[in-house]
Amino acid sequence: MSVSGTPSEPRRDPEDAAIMAVIARETDTFVVRDFDGWAACWVQDARTRLISASAAFGVTVQDGWEALASYMRGVFAAGASCEILSFERRNVSVTRTGGFAFVSFEGHGVHRGGRHERTFETRTLEQGPQGWLILHAAFVLSGAVEDAGPRIAVDGRGQVLSLPEGARAALAGHPGLTISQGRLRARRPAWDAVLQEGLARAAGLHGFCQHYRFTADHGRQFRLPLVLGETAEGGLAVCMLFVRDGMTFVDLQPGGDFDARLDLARALYGLSEAQAALARHVVGGQSLTAAARELGISVNTARTHLSRIFEKTGVQSQTALVRTLLSIV
Repeated sequence: MSVSGTPSEPRRDPEDAAIMAVIARETDTFVVRDFDGWAACWVQDARTRLISASAAFGVTVQDGWEALASYMRGVFAAGASCEILSFERRNVSVTRTGGFAFVSFEGHGVHRGGRHERTFETRTLEQGPQGWLILHAAFVLSGAVEDAGPRIAVDGRGQVLSLPEGARAALAGHPGLTISQGRLRARRPAWDAVLQEGLARAAGLHGFCQHYRFTADHGRQFRLPLVLGETAEGGLAVCMLFVRDGMTFVDLQPGGDFDARLDLARALYGLSEAQAALARHVVGGQSLTAAARELGISVNTARTHLSRIFEKTGVQSQTALVRTLLSIV
């Protein structure tokens, strides 16, 4: 089984080809959990090192062959290796000097379930009696956790970079958003203007330094709630934008992580338990009628709760209420 590929011009230098063949073989044997085949791709001494990093999982280091081999045996035994269906290496660079090779590339993988992952990887290989072998490896995983669930990853123009199954299902039922020619768009022109303005704001923070400065200035990471507009049923079409790994993530169900913010809102605004319960449904985009039905109360009671919430939060519409509550951090 081979999942590796490097879509680029043919490599004329046989040494470069041999180097990339070792890197591809290391990936393929990892995917099928062939420890002996995987180990044969590595220099096996105290200099060996593997560094793995991501914003979600932090940094781990296996230093020396004994530590790396023990770690990887455990990975294979537990079935914890990646279920990669296809993998491409892009922007490959190979530099050779004095019996060593330095390789960098971007990895684009498709995993079981349709999840997409992007990595930034480097390899140092050493040439010896057995040919080229990997001495050091490092990779940074971009956006793995945020790709899960009802979230779409897009670039600065709204071009879709990742659409996992959870997001695909949520998008099908979303009242305000759709995908047109590979771009995330809103279903109505006025709503799309709101969406595009939000995406432009988020794109301005794709750089590490820009996002770092925003966080330092505001005391929090960038999160932008978008209320696109009112649906025909009287609910609201909403989503949440946030930035990570140089991408914009669009949370299609921003009420999903709302409990902590709702607890804070209850303390800040003195909301009762019944008012907080209604607020949770409103933030989820439901109409007052649908929220009342799910809560087992009359529409008039729901209106009374909503009126009290408006008084306590100082807003005068459901749109303003959703923006206020989703902005609490």
